[in-house]
Amino acid sequence: MNFAVIIPVFNKERHVERAIASVLSQTLPPAEILIVDDASTDGSSEKLAALSHPLIKVLRRPTPGSGGYAARNMAIEASRAEWISFLDADDAWTPEHLRSVADAIARNNDDPGIGCIFTGYRNMYQDGIQVLDRYSRRCGRICDQRLDFVALLKVWLHLKECPVWTSAASFRRDVFAKAGLFPDGRCSRGGDKDLWLRVARQTDLLACPNVTAMYYRDSMNMVTRNSTTNVRHCLCETIENLLAEEKSETVRKLLMRLFNTEVFEYAKFALRTERVNPQVWRGFHISQDPFRFAALLTFTFLPYSVSRLPYLLKQALR
Repeated sequence: MNFAVIIPVFNKERHVERAIASVLSQTLPPAEILIVDDASTDGSSEKLAALSHPLIKVLRRPTPGSGGYAARNMAIEASRAEWISFLDADDAWTPEHLRSVADAIARNNDDPGIGCIFTGYRNMYQDGIQVLDRYSRRCGRICDQRLDFVALLKVWLHLKECPVWTSAASFRRDVFAKAGLFPDGRCSRGGDKDLWLRVARQTDLLACPNVTAMYYRDSMNMVTRNSTTNVRHCLCETIENLLAEEKSETVRKLLMRLFNTEVFEYAKFALRTERVNPQVWRGFHISQDPFRFAALLTFTFLPYSVSRLPYLLKQALR
C-alpha cells in the first residue's frame, strides 16, 4: 500500500517546516508529498520554493481559497497513491503515523469496505499541556473500532463533535469519487465534517488506537479563529439531502439530532461576539429538541446583552 500526503499552506511560515519534517521522518515513507501553496503572503512561499526532496511536489494556487478546501481538492486530483493522508501545515505527526495506518489496514486484510482510517491525536497547548482527543478519552482506543454510518452518528452525538480530525485521517482515494471532494465555496470552516459525513455514507470508517498526530492549538492564522460561525453551515444542506433519501426512521432521527447539535454549537460560538443570525438555525428540528430551540430563540431575539448572560455566567464559573 502507498500513501500520498497532502499539506495545504496559507501563511504558515512559522510552522510549515515542523509539519514537513514530521512527514519526512516517517518510518514508513509516503509515495508522494503534495504541498499546496494557497497564495501565501508571509514568507511561506519562499520556504516552499527552497525545498528539494524527490518525494515533494509543490503546487501553487493564484488566489487563496477559504478553509484550504480548494487547495486540498487540487492536491487530491494531482495525487496518484492508493491512500491519501492529510496534514495541516501547523500540525505534525509522530514518526509512526503512516506505519500505524498501514498496520491497521493490514490487520483488517485491506478490506475494501473500509475507506477511512483515523488515529488518535494530542491537543498541544502553549503552556506545555497536552490533552488526548475526546474520542480516545471517552470511547476507549484499545483496539481497532469499525464504525458504519449509524455507529459514526452515535459517536458524533455522544462526543458532540466529529471523531474524525483531518490531520489524523487517511482515505482510500476511490471514496472521493463516490462522496465528492471538500466543499470549496460552500463554507469557510467546518467543511471537513461535511466531507467526512458524506464519506461515511459511502464506506465504513476505522478508528485506529494509536495516538500519532499533534494538534497545535497555539498556531498562527488558524481557520477556527478567523472565520465566522454566524451563518448557515453547509453541513445543514448535506444532512437535509441525506434525510430526503433516508428510509430508516432510526437513521432519520439520528440525522435530525446531528443537525440540531451542530447548529446549536455553531450558534453558541457565534454568541461570544454577536447576536445569533436566525439563518444559522433555519430548518432546526423542533420536535427533537424543544429546549435547545427555546435557547436559540433567546440567542436570536432577546437583546444581545441579555442573550449572552448564560455564556458570561459559564465563563465566570470556570
